[in-house]
Amino acid sequence: MHRNEEKRESSARRKVSRWIKVPAVILLVMILLVVLFKVILFPPYSGLPVTGSYTVETGEFTWLDESRTETFTDTGENRELTVKFWYPKEEGSYPLVVFSHGAFGIIDSNYSTCMELASNGYVVASIGHPYHAMFVKNVDGKTTYADMDFVKNVFAGSGIYDAEAERQAYENSLEWMALRTADENFVLDTILDKAKQGEQAPFSLINPDKIGLFGHSMGGASSVQLGRERTDIDAVIDLEGAMLGEYTGFENGMEVYNEEPYPVPVLDVYGTRVLDAASEMADEVSDQFPDWQYVNFYVGERAVDYRGVEFHDAGHLNYTDLPLVSPVLAKLLGVGDVDAETCIKNVNRVVLNWFDHYLKGKEELDIQSEY
Repeated sequence: MHRNEEKRESSARRKVSRWIKVPAVILLVMILLVVLFKVILFPPYSGLPVTGSYTVETGEFTWLDESRTETFTDTGENRELTVKFWYPKEEGSYPLVVFSHGAFGIIDSNYSTCMELASNGYVVASIGHPYHAMFVKNVDGKTTYADMDFVKNVFAGSGIYDAEAERQAYENSLEWMALRTADENFVLDTILDKAKQGEQAPFSLINPDKIGLFGHSMGGASSVQLGRERTDIDAVIDLEGAMLGEYTGFENGMEVYNEEPYPVPVLDVYGTRVLDAASEMADEVSDQFPDWQYVNFYVGERAVDYRGVEFHDAGHLNYTDLPLVSPVLAKLLGVGDVDAETCIKNVNRVVLNWFDHYLKGKEELDIQSEY
């Protein structure tokens, strides 16, 4: 080979080598950035310790509701719901508790609460609401993400009273509650049918005569509504959710509230910011609606058994595990100044005590009015 040809070949090899190295370096930097971003956004989290003595098993199921067509698509498919269970490994008969996440929540949003309940002898079922959840992954691996129109409607409104905006919010609430309660009814009926048929755990472990509901935000609202509509619910917990299902109409620029006493023991958990917002709203509409009251407190005054619990310095997401799982993301979305771990531990303690009292007949309620 001539010297010039050798030089040209060597130069070509160096160019090829550079072409390979540059993309490789870029790819390596991108991988490092992704890893770093993931570590920052989702630092290592091993979960909270449980207080119960039961060994907790988990399981997931995806069920097709053949009575309903999915309204978020135009394919004519039936609505599909994925449910995650936490339950004791030990044989026995345990109360059933069903959880509903908030708007843009996920099936594991209150993982620590579900673990705590199951470790203390409960079968817990968490529903992933497709297109209302940030994402839901079914048992086959298919992932469904939040519907953008739903996201837009949830964030609509300026926070200042406007009759037309209030009417639109009311109409949206009817649609949301109809979907959520239909989901919960279907899941509850499916679970109870499987328990009746004697299917294997977790269904074989369920005591169908002891049922509780709880939820966060919109999930709390639908849990409250379901507690009024069904006759087999024994206790309800609302984690900072405006009780949208207690609206019975819309007249003269404002929602009309249900005057019938709420029939099931209901625990209303909320932050100081809810009190402040309710007070500001009352002042703003005092001329037109001098008797206006925040719907939860209106319901509470007429309920057969109601208790309100105020959490100081808590933000809306402090009633979920997100501040522990992803502190950065939670801060962007809305948390308070409260210590996140202390707050969710207190929430879990209150939830367990409420259900222990009403579903297991245990001890007097040991719940403070403020935390």
